[in-house]
Amino acid sequence: MWRKLVVGFGLLPLPILATTYAQQGFIAAGRAATSMAMPTGIAWLALWLLTIHAFSVGKMRTAACCFLLFLAWTLSGTPFTTDSAIKLVEYPLEESPHPAFEKRTPASTPFDAVVTLGGSASLILDDFAEINDDGERIVSAAQAYHARATRTLITTGTSTDGMDNPAEVSRELLISLGVPPEVIFSIDGANTKAEMKSLAEFLDSPPSEWLDIVGRDSSPEIGLITSAFHIPRAMRLASGQGLALTPLPCAFRTSKTSKPWLASDLIPNADNQLKLGIAMKEMLAALLGR
Repeated sequence: MWRKLVVGFGLLPLPILATTYAQQGFIAAGRAATSMAMPTGIAWLALWLLTIHAFSVGKMRTAACCFLLFLAWTLSGTPFTTDSAIKLVEYPLEESPHPAFEKRTPASTPFDAVVTLGGSASLILDDFAEINDDGERIVSAAQAYHARATRTLITTGTSTDGMDNPAEVSRELLISLGVPPEVIFSIDGANTKAEMKSLAEFLDSPPSEWLDIVGRDSSPEIGLITSAFHIPRAMRLASGQGLALTPLPCAFRTSKTSKPWLASDLIPNADNQLKLGIAMKEMLAALLGR
């Protein structure tokens, strides 16, 4: 058994750690070793060692099955697969980002409203909220207002349990980022489809307070801020409600920066598996027309 462990670790984990050390140094090698010690890494190592064991005792069919599972687990948690998958569903990252949102310069023609979809923050205590992984939706909305790229902001979302409503949480955070409360409006909706229905109803019969700010234009210009992977679905559902929105993606899971190949990328981790899950969820939604 000890010989099998030595062979197993000598064929894969140790070469990866050694190459990582040569590429990036001691700290990166330590992080790679930590990744191997996490639940996803432990499962990855276990499948690899089971493959070695089955092969060593002549159980070729079992060895082949274990190796296929090992490959599938590896592909599910490494950027080679997950980045490719998320790129299939994310709204394309422009070479020249929208200047009003990314470079904080005033827009020549501001939007009448920018909608920031819920799901980007939650309550940590009864009176204390924080943004989550999609919190760039809140930050981008605040930037849009401060860059004079929009006259008003619209927050969305209703929780299914009646607590921690995304629209209210987003509103509180926007106010904390210096956005005047009088320019923030809120609509409900337990999911994206319901949010788009509420937005259509809001625009069909807007409140007088909103019209006092944006004017009585019958065709207001509306922007939509949400995570890049969510933009295609949100725009599809908006179109179903007869809404013509300008997509303003944020919280990208991919980038166009040039990165070298790193041996540590061969180690699967939960963050990449989550990214793959996001991509699969959006693909399923597109397949079901939701």
